[in-house]
Amino acid sequence: MTITVADLITMPHLGISVRAGAGGLAARVSWAHVSELEDPTPWLEGGELIMTAGMAVPRGAARQKAYVDRLAARGVAAVAISQDLYAPADMTALLAEADRRSFPVLDVSIEVPFLVITRVVATANQAESQRRLVTHLQIFDSLRAASREGLEARALFDRLERLSGYRLFLGTPSGKELLPGVSAPPASSASLLPRPTGASPEIPGGYAVSVPVAGRTAGYLVALQTDGARGVGLSGVQHIATIAALQVANLDRERESLRRAGAETLAELLAGVLDPGVAQKRLDLAGFDVSKPAVLAVIRSRGAPLDDQGVARALIMSSLTHLLLFQRDLWLLTPADPGPAAALGAVEGTVAGVSAPFNPAESLVRPRRQATWALQRALDRGSTLAHFHEAEAALAWLPPDADSLNGLVDQVLGAVVRYEPPRGADLLRSLSVWLESERRTEAAARILGVHKHTLAYRLSRVESLTGRDLSRVRDLADVWLAMRALAIVAPNLLEGERTVGRRRRGKGLTGHLPDHDVGLPGH
Repeated sequence: MTITVADLITMPHLGISVRAGAGGLAARVSWAHVSELEDPTPWLEGGELIMTAGMAVPRGAARQKAYVDRLAARGVAAVAISQDLYAPADMTALLAEADRRSFPVLDVSIEVPFLVITRVVATANQAESQRRLVTHLQIFDSLRAASREGLEARALFDRLERLSGYRLFLGTPSGKELLPGVSAPPASSASLLPRPTGASPEIPGGYAVSVPVAGRTAGYLVALQTDGARGVGLSGVQHIATIAALQVANLDRERESLRRAGAETLAELLAGVLDPGVAQKRLDLAGFDVSKPAVLAVIRSRGAPLDDQGVARALIMSSLTHLLLFQRDLWLLTPADPGPAAALGAVEGTVAGVSAPFNPAESLVRPRRQATWALQRALDRGSTLAHFHEAEAALAWLPPDADSLNGLVDQVLGAVVRYEPPRGADLLRSLSVWLESERRTEAAARILGVHKHTLAYRLSRVESLTGRDLSRVRDLADVWLAMRALAIVAPNLLEGERTVGRRRRGKGLTGHLPDHDVGLPGH
């Protein structure tokens, strides 16, 4: 049986007397703890006897009232102040608030060490401490039992709920499901996530404890008190959070293994080297229903390096069946219904193009071209996502196949493409920025970080190499169409110095670039 404040007062050798708050002497004392903090509540579970030499007791009526209010609200059993040491002479406001809230304020004789009180409380609560220790061991043992019995996450957490005396929920920082089968926090608790760094784990009705995985906060364990149950307290909830972190880490490893296998499958599909029967089996294993249409998306970052892990996490959180591959851009194969829009919308700083729906077991040559066209349209519009059906009408003037696109580029821009590296790349990049800047030379020069005369010289060099006059509408249209085609078949040529090292000289466009940097599969 847990000792009460009244029990401690009846022990003469402890030298304890009541100063205020006599109405709360029936409060049970779970532990005795020394604290000289004005606000120790983030480190308390409730039921503690707080002992202080007086340094924790604030000066000023408002702060004294707030001190009592905090301790009482946290469920502290009482505060014991050592006599004749550091407490302020005037504690009128503190004592009045303690009487109002029936919160015991005790005097402790200066001759009684706090350690004596701590030992009495610990001895009296030995049975309760033993119960908690056994429960904590059972909590950790449940992980071994789950492995031995092959329990799913939901069954494991059902067992932990029975042991802990709490209703348990697991959620991402945004409050969504973290482990399959384990309920996300209710709306009232999800609204409190994510928790600020250093915030108290206490929330209304229980606790919210972080679940750290691989140096990041993967989510939160929310433990809400159950009526009539004896909860294991904050330390027990933290043990359960550790189990949750292990479960999430295991799931992450499984997902990473599946992601790697999926990336290999998508790479082979894009390259067109998989037998149709093998492709169908691979897609079946990845969760695709090959009788239903899929879409192919290409994803690119706007400026900063692409956060492919962030995209992967967003797709996982959306429970969207998918294959993902990083090849300079990020390629995504997913069912057409519901499509990737919602998942990609959760990732900031990206722009994506999505193909028209197609049979996922068939060749990806056409969907890849469609996705690339849609991406270019999204970039032109400044939007975050474009579907091929949106881009199709606007791009109808371009040839429909990769050979014709390469032919158009070679006919108009071939001399610039083959010009001595890296100067040819500088010319193409300068031309691209100039066109995107609505042919405003000064604005384009600022973007490129060069003098306007340098840009003017580069544009005149383009005119010389192409035989086109950029001031003539007919010639400008030829160059602009060719640049649109170049953005589809060889976007690396417009990426500046990052791709210079991959270029080689040769005859024609296809002889000028490594195979994996040119055009589309099948070109």
